[in-house]
Amino acid sequence: MNLLFCCAGGGSSSLFCARMVKGINTIEPSLTARMDDIRSFLQDERVSTTDLVFTYGSVDAVRPDTAYDIGTHIDAVLVAPQVRFRTPYLKRYLANYPTIVQDIPSRLFGMMDPVKGGEMLTGILITLDLMRGSTAGAFATKAADKDLEILVYGASRTDKGWQAATASLEKMGIRSLQDKYSLAGLYDFEPEKDFEVRWLFGPQVRKMDIAKVARQIDGVLRFDEEPADGVRRWYDDYRIPSAWLDARLVQSPGYTDELTAQLVDFLLAVDARAEATSGIAVKRFETLKPPKTTKRWGIFTWSN
Repeated sequence: MNLLFCCAGGGSSSLFCARMVKGINTIEPSLTARMDDIRSFLQDERVSTTDLVFTYGSVDAVRPDTAYDIGTHIDAVLVAPQVRFRTPYLKRYLANYPTIVQDIPSRLFGMMDPVKGGEMLTGILITLDLMRGSTAGAFATKAADKDLEILVYGASRTDKGWQAATASLEKMGIRSLQDKYSLAGLYDFEPEKDFEVRWLFGPQVRKMDIAKVARQIDGVLRFDEEPADGVRRWYDDYRIPSAWLDARLVQSPGYTDELTAQLVDFLLAVDARAEATSGIAVKRFETLKPPKTTKRWGIFTWSN
């Protein structure tokens, strides 16, 4: 079981985890526990051989763009008293995942008592058992969103050719929403109007953000020069449809019909791919599962 204890900056939660790990390793001979900071834990993506992993960090570690990582690796997020006002936001970010979000009682956090902490974890085990007995929750995937989200490079929303082409798409019933790309905006997004395609304009995605972007983006459209192989490779690795079009098409409305036709062809290919994809299949995310071992804690049992 993987747990995240979060506070304002990560300091007091690390002390709490240290006390809990030491206590459990002392008073529970049938269990093993260790601690790690949440960033290192998620970055390493290693398969743990430890029964209980106590991770710690700032409450800001749980964001819309990290919800997938937290929701698929962490069983419970425990919130320190000083940042309890953030609990509703954490619950909203993790609503699509079988991750429990729970406040740590002020008295328990102040005492840092591993015995009382064990009682709290027993309650979490009860809740997890009930959740897994009914439903494990629905993981968020690209295919779960019917609207297409496309990254656009080498063009601007103000280009006359682009404006003319998107106006033609509107007449065809393909409504466009045009935004400036940001990682936060990609995930924490609540549209004010209906649309079929969301075009996102901005700089090249940073390498460190590629995995997160790949979970949400349906296609990449470029009007600039083809990037180096090292930059381009992630389109193929993450099976994201991409196309390079002539930059002259967006610069003048004289190419409206040609650009519109190419955009329609691209959107049809992207839509077909999105409909056929229940999630992203990337070697990087395919971690080997260890042999299942059954652990017992009081009246509860669970498999690692």
